[in-house]
Amino acid sequence: MENKKTGKLFGVFNLLDLVIILFVAAAGAALFWRLDLIKAVGTGSQDVTIEYTIRIEPVRLVTYLAVHEGDPIYDSENGARIGTVTKVDTSPYMREIAMADGSLVAASDPENLTVLITGEGVGKSTGDGLMLGGSRICSPGGTIKLASTRLDSTGIFVMSRVKE
Repeated sequence: MENKKTGKLFGVFNLLDLVIILFVAAAGAALFWRLDLIKAVGTGSQDVTIEYTIRIEPVRLVTYLAVHEGDPIYDSENGARIGTVTKVDTSPYMREIAMADGSLVAASDPENLTVLITGEGVGKSTGDGLMLGGSRICSPGGTIKLASTRLDSTGIFVMSRVKE
């Protein structure tokens, strides 16, 4: 009787069996790490009120006029409510325009605005930063796809702080 080693790794495991074992081990490690992270965020800090400002540009005038104080703000990526609009500011949207000599100058765009939406929401203060709704880190420079009752846009966090 012959001892066949074809398809076996070191004569013990089939190569396919080894791939499956490695996949299951990696999935288990990822699940353990995720649960450990959620546990650390969930129990490591108390709920705090976070005030934040999001810059959206370019925005048409009709869209700016549709956003009101008191509107809810949602994270479009996961559908979680992250707060309420407390203030809406605007400034001219500056667009780069190429001159005849090839230089670039910033000029006000008459059709668009830069909108700053200030909001308040409940979140957690962790070692990684402020987290709105338990899942959205709101550090300055970070992007967010946000929505309200009359707005759906992508913005950038300009400021975030724990409100006293």
